[in-house]
Amino acid sequence: MKKRIFIIFSSLVLIGVITTGILSLSFQRMVHLKSLEDKLNSNSILIKKLVENDNIDSKDLNLLAKEYSKSIDARVTFFDRKGNVVGDSVIKEKDEAAKDILSISIPIENEEMNISKLRLSVNSNNIDELNKKFMKYLLISIFSGLIVAFLIGLRYIEYATNPYKELIEATKNISHGNYGEKVYFQQDDELGVLASSFNYMSVKLDDTIKKLQESNTKLKAILTSVVDGLIALDNNFNLILFNPAAEKILGIDGQKIMGKNIFNIFSKDKAHKTFEELTSNETIWEKEMEIYSPEYRVLNVYANPILLKNDPTRKLGMVYLFQDVTKVKKLERIREDFVANVSHELKTPLTSIKGFIETLKDGAIEDKNVSYKFLNIIDVEVDRLNCLVNDLLLLSEIENENISTVYEYFNVEEVIDDLFQVLDKIAKEKNIVLEKEIEENIPQFYGSYNYFRQMLMNLIDNGIKYTPNNGKVKVSLFKKGGKLVIKVKDTGIGIDKKHQSRLFERFYRADKARSRQVGGTGLGLAIVKHIVLMFNGTIDLQSEPNKGSTFTIEIPLDKKDLNKL
Repeated sequence: MKKRIFIIFSSLVLIGVITTGILSLSFQRMVHLKSLEDKLNSNSILIKKLVENDNIDSKDLNLLAKEYSKSIDARVTFFDRKGNVVGDSVIKEKDEAAKDILSISIPIENEEMNISKLRLSVNSNNIDELNKKFMKYLLISIFSGLIVAFLIGLRYIEYATNPYKELIEATKNISHGNYGEKVYFQQDDELGVLASSFNYMSVKLDDTIKKLQESNTKLKAILTSVVDGLIALDNNFNLILFNPAAEKILGIDGQKIMGKNIFNIFSKDKAHKTFEELTSNETIWEKEMEIYSPEYRVLNVYANPILLKNDPTRKLGMVYLFQDVTKVKKLERIREDFVANVSHELKTPLTSIKGFIETLKDGAIEDKNVSYKFLNIIDVEVDRLNCLVNDLLLLSEIENENISTVYEYFNVEEVIDDLFQVLDKIAKEKNIVLEKEIEENIPQFYGSYNYFRQMLMNLIDNGIKYTPNNGKVKVSLFKKGGKLVIKVKDTGIGIDKKHQSRLFERFYRADKARSRQVGGTGLGLAIVKHIVLMFNGTIDLQSEPNKGSTFTIEIPLDKKDLNKL
């Protein structure tokens, strides 16, 4: 900018000086010519009077013209009546280069000298000399004026461009994020007004940016904390918002797909068709949908158009809320299965009992052998019902937070020994070896003795039930990183991978026929899981068909970590 101003300023000064010099030269030339003309007029009148009054021989006219020419510094020429030159101060043979530029002629009445006209003229050489002097002075004045103008101009340009430098520096700082930048120069002209407007704009911009940043921070915090997926699309179905919950639900990195078209993100699968259905509706609605990638989920989708506040008729896009109800649906299914399973488990023995009772009433009671057999079966079914009811009550008790639980210190090894004694008879019937491996210096455990015993009872009992004859059930106990680790390993039939994720559900059986054959209620492992959770522990299963199963329980030894009910 400084260079441009300097060039423009220099050009203007140069044009001004040259124009002024040319005008001055023309004026001086005009004044000089006017002066010469006046001088020639006055001299011609004077010479006329002298010539008309003097009696001079015509032979001396050339000499007379030269004398007059020297006196007035002009060419003097006399003419006769026929127009012939009779006297001239310039002899052409001697001065062929002489050329008149200004001349004046007046009549003279001197018959004796044969003079009828007098002409005075000025030689062009004199004018050329004068022009050269004027040009010399003009160039000197132009050169001097330019030097002075450049010195003053440089100083003024530096002064004039400083405010612009400050403005440029301030705008650069603002562009780099330093909002609220101000300029300081006091002037009463347009620059002063510009500085005031710039400072006001900068302050307003800083306030606006801070409010936007605060709003964005709040919005980001809200979107991050929202557990439901949130997606916003513009009118062209391009993504403008994608919160972390949506990333988790759909298994997509929101940063990589932001701004892309929703139909370019999903391939031609069911999710693609689902989004086609979602985007085809532009009104407020809700819908249940299923997705299978990255994992199966059931979602409640709520859609709402994005409308301008000042112009509700103008739609900017659509926002979709994805509420993951997979767990709710799963719990509903578990509840339905639970009711159905309880009904089935109760109905089967009750139907059997009722049938045998009716048979006895119809006369079979008279036969002691038959009646005794039927009564034994009824007794077994009643025991089965009793076990089922007890397991249901126990499971309900564990889940009930309002029931107080007694916590105490006890020796875990003693619990294992006690269970081995209780289950030894059942194990020997199948020739199954009960084995224990206990690390030394295991500290006493603080918790509910009854629940802990029940947990191990169910695991060991299951190991015996589902292990073929001549097998082995081993209980290992050791300490690891502040946790008590219990492993119950058997050499039984094992569990297929597809059943392992649901094995701890109530009434779930990997092999229903075998479970009923061994007399299980389907609640044993569900009770184990809830007791482990009560102790803030974890349970893991490693199993393969026909290779046995290993249940690993890890429980914190610190009593502060216990979840007291």
